[in-house]
Amino acid sequence: MVDRTAQAESESVRQTFEKEFGKIEIPVLPAAVSRLLAEINSDEPDTGRLEKIISSEPQICAKILRTVNSSHFALRSQVKTIRHAIAMLGLNRVRSIGLSYAMFDAVKPPKNKLFNHEAFWTDTLLRALMARCITRRTRPGAEEEAFTAMMLADISIPVLLTAWEEKYLPVFAKWQGNIMELAQLERHDVGWDHAQASAWILHKWEFPEALVCAAGAHNMDAGQLRASGFGETLAVQVMCASHLPSSLRPSRGRMRNMIRVMRKELGLTTKEWPDIHREIRDSFDAICKEFELNGQLAAKVLEVLEELVGE
Repeated sequence: MVDRTAQAESESVRQTFEKEFGKIEIPVLPAAVSRLLAEINSDEPDTGRLEKIISSEPQICAKILRTVNSSHFALRSQVKTIRHAIAMLGLNRVRSIGLSYAMFDAVKPPKNKLFNHEAFWTDTLLRALMARCITRRTRPGAEEEAFTAMMLADISIPVLLTAWEEKYLPVFAKWQGNIMELAQLERHDVGWDHAQASAWILHKWEFPEALVCAAGAHNMDAGQLRASGFGETLAVQVMCASHLPSSLRPSRGRMRNMIRVMRKELGLTTKEWPDIHREIRDSFDAICKEFELNGQLAAKVLEVLEELVGE
C-alpha cells in the first residue's frame, strides 16, 4: 500500500510534469499491453483472460513459451500452451514476463547514437532480476511486482530521447563519460530526474499506483524514501536493486556500495549472495535472447559481483 504522504508526493510530481511535458506525445501502448494492464489492475486477475490476452499475440506468446522451456526451469515435459505455463510458473510470474516482453516491443530505441540499446536493456533486465531475487527474500509474495517496477523504472530515457530530444539530449550527452550519476546531472540541469519522468509516463499509461510509485522513487536514498512516505513500500527493494552498476561502468566500488546498502536496509547477509548471483545469472541466460541481447555486457557485471561474493 502507498500511504498518503507518498500519494501527495506523487501527485506533486505529476503536476510538475504536466506543465513540463503537457504537449509531448509519448508512445501509445499497443493493444496487448493495454489489455495486460487492464487484467493486472482488476481486483481478481483471471487465468483464462490472461491466457487469451497473451495467446492473441503470437510473438509474445512464443517468447514466453521459449523462456519457460529453457534449461533454467528444467521442466520434465515441454510446455506447449500459455495455460500450461501459468500452471507451472504461476499467474504473477507469467504476467510479469509477458508484460516485460510487450514493453520491450512497444518502446522503440531512439535514433540518437549516444543511446546504447544493448546496454540499456541489459542493465534494465539485470536490475529487474536483482529486484525479484532480493524481494523474494525480504518481502515474499511481491517479487513479480518488484521485477516489473524495475523493468519500467528507466523507461523515460528512450522515450525522452525520442519525444523531447532537443532539451533532454544535452543532459544525456553530458552524462557520457561523466563520473556523476545521470539522476544527479538531471536534477542539476533540469530540476527533475528520469525516475520521476518514468513515473509520470507510467501514470499516463495507467499502470497500478503502487508500481508507479516504486518505479518513480528508485533514485531516492533510504532516508528520502522514509521522508517521502515510501519507507514501508516495495520502493525500498526497487531502490536497492537500482544500485547495481551499469554494464557500461561495472564499478567494483558501486557494487560494494550496493551490497552494503542491501545489508543495511534489507538485512541481506554475506552468505545469501552466492545464491543471489547464481539465480540472476541463470535467469538472465534463460531470457536474454528473447530480449535480443547477446549477454556479453551482462557477463562483465556478473563477473564483478562474483568476485566480490568470493571475497
